[in-house]
Amino acid sequence: MERRNEILHRIQSKPGITFRELARELGVGIGDLQYHLYRLEKEGRIFSKKLGKRRYIFPRGFEKEYQKLVIAISTETRRKILLLLMEGPMGQSEIAKRLNLSQPTVSYHMGELVKLGIVEARREGKNVIYTLTYDPAIIARVIRDYRPSLWEKLADSLIDLLTSVGDEE
Repeated sequence: MERRNEILHRIQSKPGITFRELARELGVGIGDLQYHLYRLEKEGRIFSKKLGKRRYIFPRGFEKEYQKLVIAISTETRRKILLLLMEGPMGQSEIAKRLNLSQPTVSYHMGELVKLGIVEARREGKNVIYTLTYDPAIIARVIRDYRPSLWEKLADSLIDLLTSVGDEE
């Protein structure tokens, strides 16, 4: 029972955590974790969402409108893409170039973001232009509230960037 409470507490502190991430962070065996998650889900204390090969676990009552965003920001590449799209609509080739990613990588992640309903895709000639469907302020709030360590990394990156700009002058 103590192990189950520990698992529940971690899910509450990191909503949208993946099964593998949860197992790694808690040092729990796969079978043991599966059993406890099954019991917690049966008791209605947690629920999970599957996207692709990953299973994302949320505490009961987690805000439905934020579930998709938490899933999206759990992957570093998607998080970078979302942050880039906060600047405005952008084509796939520009995203690939600015993030130093291959076109197929960008295409895959954009497909996942479109499936989640976080990004819209529209064709303009040969290009596909992507636009956020969420207010950037909401995305920033979700990162800050549900992934504070990511927020700290972003703040550190901004400080580094501002420091380097000051050094160049």
